[in-house]
Amino acid sequence: MFFSLGAQAQQPDKAEPLSEIAQVYTEAAREVSALDATEPNINKRIAAYEKFSFSPELKPRLKAVFGTDKPFAPQRLPDSRGRQHYQSVLKAGSHTDAQGHAAWSDIILKGDTSAAGNQMNYTGEMASLNVGVASRLQLSDLRLGGSQARASDGMWYGAVNLSVARIAVEDGITGKLLMEDLRFKTDMQRRGKTVDLAYGLSIRSAGAGEHKVERVNVATRVLGMDGQVMADFTRFASSPQLQQLAPAAQTQVMLRKFKELGVALLKGGVSVVIDDISAAWKGQVASIKGRIDFAKATDAELNSLPAIVKKLAVRLEVRVPVVIIEEISRANAAKAVKARSPAEQAANPAQMAALEQNMADKVMTDIRQSGFAVVDKDEVRTVIELKNGVLTLNGKGPSMFGLKNGKLPMPSTPTPMPMQAR
Repeated sequence: MFFSLGAQAQQPDKAEPLSEIAQVYTEAAREVSALDATEPNINKRIAAYEKFSFSPELKPRLKAVFGTDKPFAPQRLPDSRGRQHYQSVLKAGSHTDAQGHAAWSDIILKGDTSAAGNQMNYTGEMASLNVGVASRLQLSDLRLGGSQARASDGMWYGAVNLSVARIAVEDGITGKLLMEDLRFKTDMQRRGKTVDLAYGLSIRSAGAGEHKVERVNVATRVLGMDGQVMADFTRFASSPQLQQLAPAAQTQVMLRKFKELGVALLKGGVSVVIDDISAAWKGQVASIKGRIDFAKATDAELNSLPAIVKKLAVRLEVRVPVVIIEEISRANAAKAVKARSPAEQAANPAQMAALEQNMADKVMTDIRQSGFAVVDKDEVRTVIELKNGVLTLNGKGPSMFGLKNGKLPMPSTPTPMPMQAR
């Protein structure tokens, strides 16, 4: 699992030279990809890596960077309750070269599997990670946990959780960006012939200096994806043939495959449910909820913009506290006032303050008069809908940005869309 994403993360041929640690990781991923990633039994895959040895050319480079010529060598622990137990440890270390610096604490991976090799539970932990030179990334208390089972289609279904207590990014120019208590979760489940995938992300606080969002939450689900399409794509993405390609060729192939995946999923119909996207600022919470549905489509329909629009059905409920809109409006008004000459500002401070307030008040007045939203004492709320090619805000079709009473501008003659992968 450690090396499974390595070849996917390679840079284009003309990119800046990679650091030694990135080059070693990429080469290790390429060599490990020679193992049979299609082997369904996870115990056999672990055993294969246990017997595996890196090339004589790579071993000394691995040891120089990671302190061992076989990172995350699996250690078999005593079985219990019919489960096979494993542990892998990468000892704390660091590496510095002209392209960058990295330092990490002990990385500990633990897992248990069923005797049949079709179920696995695993955990991972790392106390700290520091990366960078011109800019610096610091992670604290990273933890991973998952529980998955392999189905008859070869796909691993279940949930994966990742948490990081603190992420700090500093570049010496824009200052330090800090995120605290970040939690990410995915849960993929098979529903008959389709696959549902749920995503969850929460951040307790994020921002730089005084500009800080107190809470961020994202909870979405992608429903009704064709199970066979997903299984075929997963098998291809993990195939040794793909991993052995040169970086540029691999990037081109994957881009084409992602495009084919998107087209295939749209043909079968898919829905995106937004259970909650929200953020809190100064105790005020703005949120979006709703769903986006795309009906089943033919190849011809996916090559026609009018047909694509008719396949879409969107309904989003948006709520924004009045306090947030007023605060943003005042900030924008203040910038406009400050753009005036210093002499004018100094001569008419009271007039400038009144102008700033008037500009901010006008925003709320325009929102009330537009009819595109409901405004009460505490919040502004609206429902955004797209149905049969007509967009409405609070039930009213806008005439702006090329729209006329909410109707999307369409070409008079059918215009082919570049949806089909050639």
